[in-house]
Amino acid sequence: MSTQSAPPASGNKKLIITLAAVSGVLLLALVAVVFLMIGQGLGSQNPPNPGAEGSPSATLNGSPSETPSAEPSSSPTASTPPPADTKTKFTSFKAPTTVRCDAGNEDNQPPKPPITVSWTSANAVEAWYSPGNQDAKNKNYMQVPLNGNQNDFTDEHLFPCFDQGPSRDYTITLVGPHGEHVSKTWTVTDLSR
Repeated sequence: MSTQSAPPASGNKKLIITLAAVSGVLLLALVAVVFLMIGQGLGSQNPPNPGAEGSPSATLNGSPSETPSAEPSSSPTASTPPPADTKTKFTSFKAPTTVRCDAGNEDNQPPKPPITVSWTSANAVEAWYSPGNQDAKNKNYMQVPLNGNQNDFTDEHLFPCFDQGPSRDYTITLVGPHGEHVSKTWTVTDLSR
């Protein structure tokens, strides 16, 4: 009978150690892939702010893609100042809308109440005043300062108590650097009528 010799024990041990090492590496790779997939799954529930510094951007087919926003941001960032407001406008305007004329008649007229008004403007190159409700610049009646009050009128303006009806309109018009006109008209009413 022939005797077979047993394979050397050291060869089996090497094979077992190699298989165990390869299995361990594969197991670690599988665990890493599972954690990576879990991390991406959680990331889709709470997407990162694409504008935030250091946040990853979404990828499609290995290339970065932009995430569309619902509406553009209108708030200025620290790096971009808001655009300068160059619109011609009144920044304040105050004008009482009532006066009270003292009793009298056309022959014996008591003092008439003054027309009072104050205004400030921005981005205007001219300001004009006129009785009436039309563009004061177009009427070319009286040029006034860009910011002022009734004391800046070149002549005294009093409410015409007996000259007209119980109400009278007045207008101040601003003229902008490109010729645009912005007007404020107010009506003053005599409460004694």
